[in-house]
Amino acid sequence: MASTMEMRSTKMLMELEALAEKLGIQVVYERLPRSRSGLCRLYDKYMLFVERNLDEDEQVRIFVEALSRFHIDNIQMLPRIRHILQEYNSAIQPQ
Repeated sequence: MASTMEMRSTKMLMELEALAEKLGIQVVYERLPRSRSGLCRLYDKYMLFVERNLDEDEQVRIFVEALSRFHIDNIQMLPRIRHILQEYNSAIQPQ
């Protein structure tokens, strides 16, 4: 039986995947032996590569880091997802 924390990470990951889709970002889960997970742009298309062997908490971190770069004010999402993205942006902005 999955722990409550694992279930939260799974749900969060699903919500972040849905947000990526709304933003037109193709998510690719792959084994990345020589490179790291992250966002890239190929011509006019964004792709988010995620190392499939990472634990879900780390995958969530990768999504948050990537999705926080996009303008999300007019995108419908759960308030907790918006809050997490805004918190991340606040943390990385110089004071």
